Formats: sequence, C-alpha cells, structure tokens
Amino acid sequence: MANPMEQLPEKIAELVHELAVLPFDDMHYERPVVEAFVLTNYVVWGIMALLLISTLFIIVANKQKRQLAIAGEGDVKALAPTSRLVGVLEAGVDFIRNMAIDVIGPKDGPRFVPLLGTFFFLILTSNMLGLLPGGKSIGGTIGGTVALALISWAVFVWVGFTKNGFMGYMKSLIPSGVRQMPLAARIGLGGYIFLLEFISTFFIRPLTLAVRLFANLYAGHIILGVFSAFVLLFMKQFSLANVAVGSISFAFLLIMYAFELFVAFIQAYVFTILTAVYIQSSVHASEH
Repeated sequence: MANPMEQLPEKIAELVHELAVLPFDDMHYERPVVEAFVLTNYVVWGIMALLLISTLFIIVANKQKRQLAIAGEGDVKALAPTSRLVGVLEAGVDFIRNMAIDVIGPKDGPRFVPLLGTFFFLILTSNMLGLLPGGKSIGGTIGGTVALALISWAVFVWVGFTKNGFMGYMKSLIPSGVRQMPLAARIGLGGYIFLLEFISTFFIRPLTLAVRLFANLYAGHIILGVFSAFVLLFMKQFSLANVAVGSISFAFLLIMYAFELFVAFIQAYVFTILTAVYIQSSVHASEH
C-alpha cells in the first residue's frame, strides 16, 4: 500500500499545473501558454465573470425601469428594491459611490463610480468563480492582474496630466514645502524626492496593484489545493491514522474555504480603494 505522503509531491505538481495558464480546450497541455492571442482557461473564465455581472446589472436595470414606468415618474416607492438581488446590487453600487465620494471628493468622485464599480464587481465575481471546482479567477494569473493594474494606472496618470497639465503634474511629485526651500535644497532634496515619487507613481504603483492581487489569490488557491490533496490521499486508504489526518485536513479545508470567500471580497475592495486613492492624489496633485 502506497504511503500517502509519497504521493503528495505528485499531487502538488498536478495542482501547480492546474493553476497554470493553459489553452481552455486542452487542460493537459504540457507547459504554460506564453504565446499571444491564445484563448486560455483564465480568459474564458474572465469573460464568463464579465458576462455574468453585466447580465445581472442589465436585468436589474430593466426591471427597475419597467417598475418605474408602470408606477409613474413621481412615485418614489417604485425606486425601492423589489427583490434581494436588486437590494444587494443597489447596496453594492451605493457602497462604491460612497467610497468614491469619501476618497476622491464630492465634486470629482461620482465621475469615477462606473470605473471603480467595474473593478470591484468584476474582481469580486471572478474571485467567486475561482472558488468553484475547476473555476479560474482573473486574479489567479499575473497576466490578468497586470491588465487590471495597467488600466488603473492609465486612468490615474491621465487624470493627473489632464487635471494639472504636464508640468503641473510633474511638479506635484515634489512636496510644496520642499519647493519653497533654498535653491540648493530644492535641487538636492527635491531632485531625490522627485526621483522616488516618479518611480513610485509610474512603476511601483501598478506593480504593487498587480502583485498584491495575484499573490493573495494564488496563495489561497495553493493552500486549498494542498488540503484537498491531503483529504483525497488519506481518505482513499482506510486506517485510523489516515482517517484522522484526512478528517483534520477536511476541517481545515472548510475553514480555509470560508476564509477565501472573505479574501475574495477584501482583495476586490483593496484594489478598488487603492485605485480611488491614486485617482484622488492625481485630482488634487496641485494641492500637494
């Protein structure tokens, strides 16, 4: 009878291969896909997440429109949620709107609610799909998180330039207090701070957005896979020791699964609020 621990490395290798970027129609592909323009498993699941959340919002919006049309434009009660789904989605939108106003400001915040809402609901929905057996989250691959981070980066940099002008945005990378110092301090300290802020704004911020989301989700999937492997390996060979280890592993699997549900929400929130913070810093760059 084979020792379950001897089979564990093989199961881990299978898990890592399962989490790799592979052609959607060939999950037994020997190596991760690095070629461009290949429809991969993560792309397919990302499209599914986008279609799912888009469909839900379209259904809810049309339902509310019909209800308002039947009740009349002046009937405020017609705007009340008619189901739990409508209530949950409206609460989510209100949550994003309040975040945008609190972080970016009441004047500019509402403009960015669609962008922030898209980030939040897309990442959250994709994370939830990634917890299904065989499911994939766009945050589970570095390519997916880099794509999201580049969109975020492009928006807050574009806002910085359009709101403050090229020179104004570049000047804002040096704190106003430093800009008022004597010439030598402005050149020495100001140049040093400018270099740090330039690297942070144009390189570090998108990098940390991408790596943070990917690392948390990928690590969570690895942990779930390891505990699942323990359950499968130890439960298939009956003995008191195997049943004990398998039962404990199953208990930890349930705990970690519940924790990953929490992480799915937290990571969507963190990515969204950091994007809002970066937009706020660009909108108010001239005040720095």
